Amino acid sequence: MRNLKKNKTSFLIRGFTQTAFFTIISRLSGFLRDIFIAAFLGAGIFSDIFLIAFKLPNLFRRITAEGALTSAVLPIYSKLKIQTGEVLAFIYFKNVLHKVVISLIILMIIFQIIMPFLIQFLAPGFLNNEDVINQIITLSRITIIFMPLISIVALLGVVTNVSGKFWILAFTPTILNSSIILGCFFINDYWTIKSLPLAISIIFGGLIQIIFISTMIKKLKIFDVKNTEKFIRRSDKNSQIQFQLSQTWKKFLPAAFGGGILQINLLVDTILASLLGFGSISYLYFADRIAQLPLGIIGIALGTTLLTSLSKSNANKDANQFSKEVIISLKIGLFFSVPSAFVFINFSDLLINVLFERGEFSTQHTIQTSHALLAYAFGVPAFIMLKSCQPAFLAEGNTKTPMYIGLILLIINIILSLSLMYFLKHFGIALATSIVSWIGTIIYTTLLVKSGRIKKPKFSLKEEELNLFSVIIYGLKIAFISCIMILSMKLVQNALENNKLDATFILACLCVLGFSMYILTAWIFRYIPREIYRSIFLKLKKEK
Repeated sequence: MRNLKKNKTSFLIRGFTQTAFFTIISRLSGFLRDIFIAAFLGAGIFSDIFLIAFKLPNLFRRITAEGALTSAVLPIYSKLKIQTGEVLAFIYFKNVLHKVVISLIILMIIFQIIMPFLIQFLAPGFLNNEDVINQIITLSRITIIFMPLISIVALLGVVTNVSGKFWILAFTPTILNSSIILGCFFINDYWTIKSLPLAISIIFGGLIQIIFISTMIKKLKIFDVKNTEKFIRRSDKNSQIQFQLSQTWKKFLPAAFGGGILQINLLVDTILASLLGFGSISYLYFADRIAQLPLGIIGIALGTTLLTSLSKSNANKDANQFSKEVIISLKIGLFFSVPSAFVFINFSDLLINVLFERGEFSTQHTIQTSHALLAYAFGVPAFIMLKSCQPAFLAEGNTKTPMYIGLILLIINIILSLSLMYFLKHFGIALATSIVSWIGTIIYTTLLVKSGRIKKPKFSLKEEELNLFSVIIYGLKIAFISCIMILSMKLVQNALENNKLDATFILACLCVLGFSMYILTAWIFRYIPREIYRSIFLKLKKEK
């Protein structure tokens, strides 16, 4: 029994490390992409036009593809594969894929028709500039084609994740980022719309992603099933598939609404930022891209792997393993997010300066963007903890609770954003997002404890105790060693700046020092999550 539980937990850790590794690659390519965009477009009217045009497909990508569809399809597909076998799971998935593709193509055509009205809603601050609005409409009609493409990629990613091949889906963003980087080299002043090459490159990136993930599924024989036609003729199996399809759509609608509410928060930020004038949308975007680094690497890796792992635990009706995996996920999230938040708070100006200040991106752009990063930094641990809490509901097919929570957070975000932006401009909008994320984390964890999905807080300093109290204590421990890390980084920064060394060299030295100091102190105090430590130790032992 002990070995069985160990194997179940190892699936979570293996999936997390695998996803995190390839997500690091994709995020680094994403940073490189943003550096190129900043250099070629700056942080003003040209970048605002492109970012607004890319907002709509991103919004629906997260609602339909990464959020609602994955949440509705993955638990059912995983359950069918475990309880009934490969064939029924394959037929179910094939039906879902066909219906989703047709629906999204129809939706895309509708958006093409009503695009002028959508853009007026998305960018009310630019309505007095007809040329800018027309450029955004043209670009949006191109970028919206990406919506069905990325939805297909996300659905195929469900299959690869359940099979344990997490790296395949985690690698696909690198393909898109590479395509956009290549598109930057075609930007010049001869284009009527300066960022037109970027919009076209997004479509090419989406097509290549589909080709890549389809090729890997075929190569690895993930769908190695035969005689599906004979199987489907059996009335009992056919009715079972139809029942599961109806369950999928029932779960999809509240999940889409819930996911939509969370994404509307980001949409609200864009709409409000447009009212502050040119540049504010770009300041928030570039700051968010840095703040999203730990979320993208750790949060997404945890959320993706945890949803798959918890779905398996739920299908096997293993409540103890379910609780254990959620707690482990929260601790891993804190281990990476707390030091990240400390770094963003203390070195926001240096980070923006080194990463983006070149070409069209000026010193003034650096100052304004660093302010936004400072505000986002406070919410980084909450962003990641949310990614560990939500799958606990979604894995059980409960999409209504996240929907209700999302509605509450939407209302709070609108009120806070309107209040804070009046005094703090775009800094206030970013700060509202961080505050709302912490409120959401508190709501989720409270409900998880009350429902018994995770063990109730119990005072104990033993590492073996996996409950909410142990998570809080662990967070304080990580904050302590993060302070030691920041202190050492500040001392070195002052010494290097006094010698008037290059900012890029200083940041590189601080990154190496900070990472080394943090890992060393975490190892000395034994604060590294045991599951990660054991996973790395066992791998090194096998290699020897």
